[in-house]
Amino acid sequence: MNLLMTKRTGGTWSVTQIVTTTTWSGDKSAICRQLICGLAYLDGVTVPMAELGDLLALQEGGDTVFEGVVLRRELASEDHVLQVTAFDKGYYLQRNDGTYKFNGATPEAITRRVCENKGIPIAALPTTGVKLQRKFAAVALNQIVTTAWSLAREQTGKEYAIRYTPAGLLVKERSMGVDNPVIAAGCNLMDAKTVEDATRMVNSVAIYDSNGNFLRRMGDESAQQIYGLMEGHITQAKGKSAQANDKAKKALQDGVLQRTVTVNVLGDVNYVSGETVVAREASTGLTGVFWIDGDVHTWKNDAHYTRLTLNCRNVMATANAGSDLNG
Repeated sequence: MNLLMTKRTGGTWSVTQIVTTTTWSGDKSAICRQLICGLAYLDGVTVPMAELGDLLALQEGGDTVFEGVVLRRELASEDHVLQVTAFDKGYYLQRNDGTYKFNGATPEAITRRVCENKGIPIAALPTTGVKLQRKFAAVALNQIVTTAWSLAREQTGKEYAIRYTPAGLLVKERSMGVDNPVIAAGCNLMDAKTVEDATRMVNSVAIYDSNGNFLRRMGDESAQQIYGLMEGHITQAKGKSAQANDKAKKALQDGVLQRTVTVNVLGDVNYVSGETVVAREASTGLTGVFWIDGDVHTWKNDAHYTRLTLNCRNVMATANAGSDLNG
């Protein structure tokens, strides 16, 4: 691991020699990633300390995996370590609002427009061809982007991962292929914990018309018998039965039994939120293809460890900001 600091006033230094601990993390609910590191005050070391507005770049194996601006510093009176937090440019999608009207724009066109308006580069975007009718009034840009791809998901049936990289904003289709990296006991897996949670289950959806008259019910009878009835209601607009059915199906899909796995593995910068891994661990029954919902990478004492939150379901971070132009 190598950590470079570029001062806002000019000049670049390697600060690796004064780093005590480095934590690099992200999760599927946030487009940006953050870096937290401790910088020690050491006698005889002339490296300048990081200030707000300085840039930090994290390198691993010669590749730059993070670039961000320092937006937080912390130093206690009796401490000799400065704690600094840097965020990549995805953070500015959270911190800037936008007001837009999109009439037949694709998710990729919407993403390009909101990013270009704030000088945020784009690494790559899928081509969907999905035409959206949407308006946003004073909505955070990350919510606009996430909403656009959530709406694309409803039409294409594909799942999308959104995150910021040193090359710019990246949106990619989440894969479930056999070429995904493997996490396995006796190889790189140190320990694993599995949590099964039915507290947010939805196993029945009742559909009503706008006057409150019952129309029909959709659900999973086997889940109802095991866990009890947990029902949501949907109002169907006139002539919109197919749309109501789609909403009911989505509610049932999102409301199934949640199985979340937390694993600690040997450090690997390729394990980041939005990617997919194959996990194999017989004692806990951890076997299958999982999506990385959250990742925390820690470097300390020349060692690199990674903690991952895995999800065995194909669920992307979603948003429903703004409103339909025809609504």
